Amino acid sequence: MKRLSLVFPFLCGIFFLIGCTSLPALSVQPESPEVLLVNITPLDATMFEQRLQVDLRVRNPNDFDLEVTGLDFTLHLNDQRLARGLTNKASTIPRLGDAVISVETTTSTLDVIRQLLQLSQRQEVSYQVDGVLYSQGTRLPFENKGMLLDTNEISGSSPGS
Repeated sequence: MKRLSLVFPFLCGIFFLIGCTSLPALSVQPESPEVLLVNITPLDATMFEQRLQVDLRVRNPNDFDLEVTGLDFTLHLNDQRLARGLTNKASTIPRLGDAVISVETTTSTLDVIRQLLQLSQRQEVSYQVDGVLYSQGTRLPFENKGMLLDTNEISGSSPGS
């Protein structure tokens, strides 16, 4: 019995140390990815809805692979909501790397027509994509804004001329 009382604390200490070795991996909170709009491809249309394929480049700033289990995003063009995309397609974004994720989504044909009418009145096309990337039981929010088309840059003129 005395021998058991000496061995028991030693075994508990060993199990405690083994358990602690897995804690750093669990405590690392991934940094949110950078998500950029790469392309929008019209697929097919009906009178009431338009199918689009939206390609997003996801950049992983972390020092480990991101196992993506899903993506939920909203795409705005010129501050107007164009589409919301959802996917549960799994993919892996390499550590300190990037990958393109393609998502098929549906939007209203009326929204697309409104966007086209506004494009004829504007000289630039800005976008905003924001949402959540699901990875390894974690929700990683993201937001990115950019310029798709600036006719001043194309024509070489400045905004004040």
